[in-house]
Amino acid sequence: MLKFRELCVNLQQNFEKTSEMKRIKTIYLMLAAMVVCSSCLSSSDSDVTLYNDAAITSFTLGTVKRHLHTTTSAGNDSVVTTTVAGSGYKFNIDQVNRRIYNSDSLPVGCDVSRVLCTIGTYNNGAVVIEGTDSAATLTYYSSTDSIDFSQPRTLHVYASDGSAMSKYTVEVNVHREDGDQFVWQQTADDWIPLPYASQLPAGIKQLLGSCTSEMYALSDDNRLIVSTDGGQHWQEDLLDDDASLLPVRDLSLVSYPLFLSDSTDYVVLVGNRSTDDYPEEQTAMVWRKIVDYGSKAPQGRWAYVERTDNNRLALPRLQGLAIVRYDDSILAFGGAGIGTLQHAPWTTIYQSRDNGINWQAASLYQMPAGFDTAATKVDATVDEQNNIWLRCTGTGQEWRGRLNRLGWTK
Repeated sequence: MLKFRELCVNLQQNFEKTSEMKRIKTIYLMLAAMVVCSSCLSSSDSDVTLYNDAAITSFTLGTVKRHLHTTTSAGNDSVVTTTVAGSGYKFNIDQVNRRIYNSDSLPVGCDVSRVLCTIGTYNNGAVVIEGTDSAATLTYYSSTDSIDFSQPRTLHVYASDGSAMSKYTVEVNVHREDGDQFVWQQTADDWIPLPYASQLPAGIKQLLGSCTSEMYALSDDNRLIVSTDGGQHWQEDLLDDDASLLPVRDLSLVSYPLFLSDSTDYVVLVGNRSTDDYPEEQTAMVWRKIVDYGSKAPQGRWAYVERTDNNRLALPRLQGLAIVRYDDSILAFGGAGIGTLQHAPWTTIYQSRDNGINWQAASLYQMPAGFDTAATKVDATVDEQNNIWLRCTGTGQEWRGRLNRLGWTK
């Protein structure tokens, strides 16, 4: 067994190789002495093994306080403090660049200025922390002492034999905005042109949209027609339900891949029937179609979404309906109620999370403040950056909005 005096002399010689190691020489010699003494007390003939590895192998945050600003029922600003389990956020350790960071940022409002953390090292290396104001200030890491992670911190990890040291930069990322907040901005002349803005082909009243393999339109005699060759030829589409249930006005269509199957799109069409023929109606007509564009797949058929005990939440019968696919749901914008339906124009965004079956007033999405409700029609689309665009006929307003988290860098 190494003599305690000889071990301490060897450690001291290793530490004095650099000026930085001199600064923690005393701390580390004390640790080494504790290890050796403990070993000597437990057994007089056991060896003490020291290693030359200097690496951090794990990093976990403890409980983090979160301060949320809210408004009381009296309209006063208030701050509510809750906690977030830091252990639920994985920290990546980049051993090549010596970086430790969380890809999934902590929620907005998290206070990381006083946080406990657990640091694992290879072969029980020792960790010290540089000061926030000076690299010359070094503090021995303890899992029971809080650390200020409001800015990047530098950690030093020393091998147990004192022969090696590595530096790591720790970054604790916190979101600066609420991920589930939707923000609108009024724009001017920035509208993204919709497809099919050219002159309508003969016999077509309105082009509705397309999926991967088909285009859809409403004919002059109010039939739902389809083209599978890019609009060169059209034919009446197949229906599984009574054609009298088809909408003939305020039409809007979306399509998106059906996640349960390859080479398959899901198409939703909404609109209203004639007020002359159905003056008392208060709900919009919703149809859906599953389109399999795989090899030798049969032609899909449109199905009417009827009201049952399981899907009572209908889309209201609103003027100028416009729908978009957004954040794994469908959003519907609409003007005033039609016929006997009393509904203020352009005040509520409706949302369906089950592919157009049930519709509810959206909780995360509100119409823009300052929206001119005199608009007679709204065109809506979504761009590649997850922005929703609205262009208003009759008022000329243009709006762009996005859910904060859909704009974050992955």
